Amino acid sequence: MEQNGSDVIISFRGSPFRSEEKELPGYCRIDGKALRCAPGYRGTIKSFTLGNPDRFVVDIYRGTVAEKKETSPEVPPATKKEEPEQVRDVEDGQYRPPLAQAESGAPIRLERKRDEKDFIPEQYRAMWTLLETGNFYAVIKELPSFRPGDRVSLAAYYYLSARASLMAKQYRDAAKYMRLAYIYAEDNLFRERILMARADTYMRMGLYYEAQADYIVFLLDYPSSEFIEAAHFGMAKCLASIGQYRDAVEHYEKAGGHPEVLFGKADALQRLDRASEAKDVYARAMALDRTYPDSSPETYYLMGENMRMTGNIYSAKIHFARIESGPFYHNALISAGLIALEQGIFDDAIKKFRGAAASPVQKVRVQALFNMSLAYARQGAFTEAVVNLEEIRHDHINSSMYRDTLLVLSKLYKKEGRMDRTVSLLKELVYGSHPPAEAFEELEKIVLERLMNPAGDDSLLKIWAEVGPWLTDPQREDFLLKVAYGLRNEGKPYIELCLWLIDNGSLSARGWAAARLAGYYTAVGNEELARKYITAAHGFGERGDEVLRAESKMLLAEGRPADALKNILQIKKINGDDLEVLNTVIAAAAEPGSQEVKDAVDFYEHRMIEGRWNAEQYSALADLLYDRREFRKSLTYYRMALNREPGNQWVLYRMARVAEMPESQELFSRLEKQDSLLGNLARSKLLELALTERVKEVY
Repeated sequence: MEQNGSDVIISFRGSPFRSEEKELPGYCRIDGKALRCAPGYRGTIKSFTLGNPDRFVVDIYRGTVAEKKETSPEVPPATKKEEPEQVRDVEDGQYRPPLAQAESGAPIRLERKRDEKDFIPEQYRAMWTLLETGNFYAVIKELPSFRPGDRVSLAAYYYLSARASLMAKQYRDAAKYMRLAYIYAEDNLFRERILMARADTYMRMGLYYEAQADYIVFLLDYPSSEFIEAAHFGMAKCLASIGQYRDAVEHYEKAGGHPEVLFGKADALQRLDRASEAKDVYARAMALDRTYPDSSPETYYLMGENMRMTGNIYSAKIHFARIESGPFYHNALISAGLIALEQGIFDDAIKKFRGAAASPVQKVRVQALFNMSLAYARQGAFTEAVVNLEEIRHDHINSSMYRDTLLVLSKLYKKEGRMDRTVSLLKELVYGSHPPAEAFEELEKIVLERLMNPAGDDSLLKIWAEVGPWLTDPQREDFLLKVAYGLRNEGKPYIELCLWLIDNGSLSARGWAAARLAGYYTAVGNEELARKYITAAHGFGERGDEVLRAESKMLLAEGRPADALKNILQIKKINGDDLEVLNTVIAAAAEPGSQEVKDAVDFYEHRMIEGRWNAEQYSALADLLYDRREFRKSLTYYRMALNREPGNQWVLYRMARVAEMPESQELFSRLEKQDSLLGNLARSKLLELALTERVKEVY
């Protein structure tokens, strides 16, 4: 790369240089293996590369430090004071951030490349002078008589038209003329300025997406522009205006250290609820300009919100009280109401929220109604709270707080016991494309509460039929296992949930579900399906109680009581069904006196002693011992059964048969009063006892 006069020559080794662009700028041309550019002045050349996309950038800085010393020898460089440069619009003085910053953060003045006037041909200089003096009306009137003759004059013609339209506040025309000026301009530096001016024009018109598109093009095409910080600043304001505060912060950080930039960044951080970071940036901005918040109602309000969120409640209350009018008056009322709500001053909070509900802005009005409902709920006034929330639900369905409203409303209806309304609202929430996680949590709570308290009109089966499809998710596996257990006596819903777990659950959940289905089909006598799911459970590595239980029943049904007994003896947590099977297995043993059967009886007794059982289960063990002629032991368990169910006639009869006199006679006497077969047997036994006593008296 070299400089020949005012031309810059960039040579390429190897094959001749080829341009992939349809048209090179007017000051560039291809010269064999080189690209020759004629910016029209000499200067210091610097080059660098940029990525994404790959680019080779050449900057020409007109004038050098040495040249300055020669042209201004009367001003010593060491003492010459440079002020930070702030470029402003011609017509309204809009801020343009400083061009660069030193490591200390202080602005550095960079030499401007060219003045706007440099791009205006001689034939239009008179029009430019009129613009500089503010006589835009004359420009609008007289400019059409200056007919352009080439691309350069066309670009200038439309640019002057755009500037005059801007000063006349005819922004739509200004944007149109800027577009045409950009198309016809050949000078790259001129195109920079036009593109920047067009983006700013769209900003003023409130066309933020159009402005954003222009700023993006500028940042990509002119990364070394003297207006790069201004472009980042414009982009940041644009993004903040459309609510993209996170991206706005990134651009504010590249826009320099001017107070307006810092206040904008702090506002965006506060909007993101990053209050601690915003507080620090507000402090830096206030150190540079304490008057700025007075000219920006939004910043003034957000600074109060920052005080509230960072715990400076006293200052926040004073701050909000000073906002007596303006676009953020009702927002300030809501913030003051939140402070009162937090302090437990509910009447004051409700008063402020009611005042804010008069806002003409829907978003603010909805926030006021929502917070007022929370204040009423904290007071225990649920009816009033519901009224406010129902107003949002019916009149502001497109509000961003609609889902929060449904969630709070569902909780209030739940407190009032209106489960049908609660479930209906939660179902509406989970129908959406992005349902809130808390809605699913509330549905889970309702199902689990019904699982723990099955009594009531809304059974677990009914609730699950309504909400089950939205809760069958692998992430809720533990919850689903509990529900499956609760549905174990409900037939089809139980089977469907177990099958879903087999298809979608973890390995342990699949094994659990397969074992449960094996037990279910064993109980209903479907041997084929029972065997299928026992095999599946083994495949999932399940060797727990459920599989052992199902296998025991299968083996017993196949006439293999000894093998069934081996399985039962391995079960860790015995239940009533297991005891019934165990009883059947022991009774069906081929060798009642074998050591294996004795061990089984001992196992049975230990489990009965360790747990708490009902009368039928104690009676079953007692009968087993009775049949084995272990009468003393059987009497112990008959007593336990009678303690659970004092009127059990079978237990009374069996106890009377094994008890000694006079207890036996007393038990038969209790039983003879019953009009039943056992009552008749008791009467016969009492007669037998009486005859026996008489025989003893005679002999």
